Amino acid sequence: MLIAGFLAFSTARNVVRHYQLRQEERDLRAELRQLDADADELAAVREYLESDEYIEDVARRTLGLVRPGETLVIVSGSETVASPTPVVQAGEPWWKALFIAPAATPTPEPPVP
Repeated sequence: MLIAGFLAFSTARNVVRHYQLRQEERDLRAELRQLDADADELAAVREYLESDEYIEDVARRTLGLVRPGETLVIVSGSETVASPTPVVQAGEPWWKALFIAPAATPTPEPPVP
């Protein structure tokens, strides 16, 4: 009777441990899938940041550079206009809205009395 009780206890303990290990394996596989997705997204961000498209956008918006034959036009007004909030279009990566910011609006000079 003592041996049967020991075998039952041992078997139950092994079943519980097996269940715990299976659950841990599922959790780790899910975490691995998420990390792979994150790595893919970061690779896309890196690829974009190394692209000519991004470099040209920074040159135009931040540095005010233009291509040969283009004319830079700066429009100034008497009112302060809030710059629009970047919007992510459907199917567009979220990070493009962060890195392609709208052109900075120059702050108008106060009127001279």
